[in-house]
Order: sequence, then C-alpha cells, then structure tokens
Amino acid sequence: MKTKLHVRALSAIVLASLILTGCGGGGPFRLVFPRIFVEVDKEGFPTVAGINPGMLRFFGMDPNQFKIDPATVSKLTDSNLQHVELLFRNDGLYWWANGKSLVPLTWDDASFDNTKDLITRFVKLDEATSGVLNNVLLPAARSMEQNVIIRFPIKDGQAEIPLREMGGPLPEPGATVDPSLIGGLRLTFDDAGVPSVAGLSFSEIEKLAGADLSSAKLPPDTIQQMKDAGIQHVTIRTTPEGIKIWSNDKLLPTLRWSEETLTNTADTLASLALIEPALGTVIKQFLPYLNRADVDLVLKFPTGGAAPIPEPAR
Repeated sequence: MKTKLHVRALSAIVLASLILTGCGGGGPFRLVFPRIFVEVDKEGFPTVAGINPGMLRFFGMDPNQFKIDPATVSKLTDSNLQHVELLFRNDGLYWWANGKSLVPLTWDDASFDNTKDLITRFVKLDEATSGVLNNVLLPAARSMEQNVIIRFPIKDGQAEIPLREMGGPLPEPGATVDPSLIGGLRLTFDDAGVPSVAGLSFSEIEKLAGADLSSAKLPPDTIQQMKDAGIQHVTIRTTPEGIKIWSNDKLLPTLRWSEETLTNTADTLASLALIEPALGTVIKQFLPYLNRADVDLVLKFPTGGAAPIPEPAR
C-alpha cells in the first residue's frame, strides 16, 4: 500500500511539474507563492511561517539544527540589519538588505540549461532520477516565484525599517561604462594540482621567493574530477554588466550589477559587525568601482587527451 501511495504521489508531482513545464520557464505563466517570514530571535532560533521551535520538538525534530549562533545574531542586530529579503524568479535570484537592493544573480534559458548540464557532470544520478530532475523539476521551478523575508531583532533605539513592497520594481541593469582597468591572469594546473603562470610553476616561485603558496594548489582529486567532467577551463570575467563565469565555453548565471546595487552591497558589507573594520573600509572604497574593471581570470585544467575546447571570446 505504501509503495502504491509513493508511486501515486510521485506521479502527481511529475504531472503537475509537466503542466508547469509546458508553460515554459521563460513563458508568461508564473505561480507566485505567498511571502514566507522567518523570524529569528535573540537566541538564534527561527520561527518559519509560524512554526516555532516548540512545535519542532513536538514533531520530534531538534530545533538546534536550525539555530543561528547567538553571537552572530547579536552582531547583526548591532549592525542594524533588520531584515534580508530573497526573491527567486524565473530569471534570477534577487536579494535586499533593509529594503536596499543588492547585486542579483541572473540567468537566461541558455545559462540555466548550462548550469543543469554542469550539475549532472558532477552529481552522478541514475537515468530516471536525472531525467525527472533536469527535464521536469528544474524547468518547473522556473515557473514559480517565491519570496522569503528573514527578520532579526531590532536594536534598541532604532526605528523599524519598512519592508520592500511585494511586487515592487526589481533592480535595473547598470549603464554601460568604459573600463578603466583592463587585465588578466591565467593559471594552468598540472595533474598534481600545482598551478603555473606564464610557464613558471608555483613550486619554482616558492623556491625563489621563499614564500608558502600552498593555498593556491588544488587537491589531485579535484583535478581528476574536472577531467572526468570534461572541464578544460573556467573563465571568470568582470565586465561593466557584472561578473560572468564560463565552464569551458558555456556561460553560467551572471552576478549582474549596477552602480546602485554595487554601492548598496558595499555599504551593507562594510556596516556588518561580522567583518574587520579595515576590510569594511576597503570594500566600501573599491567595490562600487568593479563595474569599471575588465579583468579575466582563466583557470586551465589538464584535458586528459580530449580535443581542446575554445575559450570564450573577449
């Protein structure tokens, strides 16, 4: 009986997902869910959509699994971070801190599909599970819109900051500006995970400079995983539009910024009591100007004898 119920439940989920998928991830259909509120108390215990720690215990769950370190909550309160909003849509993941828009992660059909392909390269699933995940569940997720508000205790003496109006405007892409910094760095890793730059191995640089560069090395297992997945190179590029990342020649989702979202992100990070003041000063001073940098970081991995894949054009 349980098996039949499980089969029926799975069939219902797949059917509903197929209906949503038929509308297309980039189509006009959207299933908008109500906002979910997560209230975090001073002890770090969250109440999710009215479900408090006491109710979790009643159902045999340990609330400590979901607890945030009270010291972290205290620092966020001291920073006057009252709420963080997350919005998942068919075109990206958007977030706000105290109602100010931060740099969003955005995608289109191609970059979303490229991400699905990348996941299946690293996560080994059986054919049936992979088919349901990639052809049904993930495409259906793009037809859904979910809004989550995480609220923290308000610092004594501070006025309550209003939430962003639901359905309000999303951050606009930034204006195109000419880059004031152009550069690039290419790191080529060998089978042992040791990088080299301009043909000079980091092992040789360590000997010449007497410096410890072990943090730049990758475990051989990671190199093997990249070869098994067919990843020959990863390109990370800052542009006036945002940070773009390619796996081989396939573009992945973009951190799309504007002057406003860069400034808001810098101000938010600099105000957090979780980071050192000196680092906060550096972030606030330099982060808003990232849209003026055109810089490439290319990580090249052993091909394992496979035909070379062209790098993304500049």
